[in-house]
Amino acid sequence: MTVRGRHLQCDMRNVCISCSIYTWPPKMTQPKKYYHCEHCNIDIICDKGLSITYEYFEDGYVEKKAKCIECNRILLEKIWPKIPPKLERELLRIE
Repeated sequence: MTVRGRHLQCDMRNVCISCSIYTWPPKMTQPKKYYHCEHCNIDIICDKGLSITYEYFEDGYVEKKAKCIECNRILLEKIWPKIPPKLERELLRIE
């Protein structure tokens, strides 16, 4: 994770130079989701640094997966600003 001055910074800046969503402040009105690649050890704030794929099942269920464009591995969803792990699990479960 790249945190500068308590701001979360997107590590995919070299992919989308014109991106206006480059940093997130430490205090936000509502927590936001971002993606983290454990293999590349990078954080991705906007959708320009990842690829979205959909997996369709026979029962009609559709699963959305975000993948890293560098290594093509599935990304982890995280929440900014940092909140306690128990509350983070609850927020991710709700949506």
